[in-house]
Amino acid sequence: MLIEASQRQLLWSLVLKALLLSLLLIPAAGISCQLLLTEHRSGRPLGQLALDPVRPAADLAFTHSVLGTPVLDRYVWRAGPLGWRAHLVEERFEGEGYGLPSSAGPGETLVRDGKGWRLYLDRLVDPLVVLPLPAQSMRLVMLDQTEILLGSLSQKSIEMQARHCPLP
Repeated sequence: MLIEASQRQLLWSLVLKALLLSLLLIPAAGISCQLLLTEHRSGRPLGQLALDPVRPAADLAFTHSVLGTPVLDRYVWRAGPLGWRAHLVEERFEGEGYGLPSSAGPGETLVRDGKGWRLYLDRLVDPLVVLPLPAQSMRLVMLDQTEILLGSLSQKSIEMQARHCPLP
């Protein structure tokens, strides 16, 4: 069967369009649930880390800027109509005052934890953006205990977004 040049060109055009559409609609096999780190204003990529696809979560650990005591904020990402969004679900800290919680708000629980405190809450933080000040030694701690010193990635504000996570 002979195909004319114009028909061959049309056929190749349709095949290429179908391939492109399938690449846009079906995620690549190698892409999994990830935490994407970018500079907040410029969008410059800083890195990406694997997240647990069942419960995407990570901790931010840092030194309180006034008290010099450790603080750990636990975030989970939840899917919703506007995509995956970060929720602050736990804050561990030592000391009092200077921006630290002194009591639990509605729907929150504040409990003593050794010489410190734990605040259990569910606060939407969208977008999740941090400024890694050198004195705070801000670290991203993944569930596998991998730690990344955020100030080594950028001295500017860093945004964290969950990407390519399966819907629950």
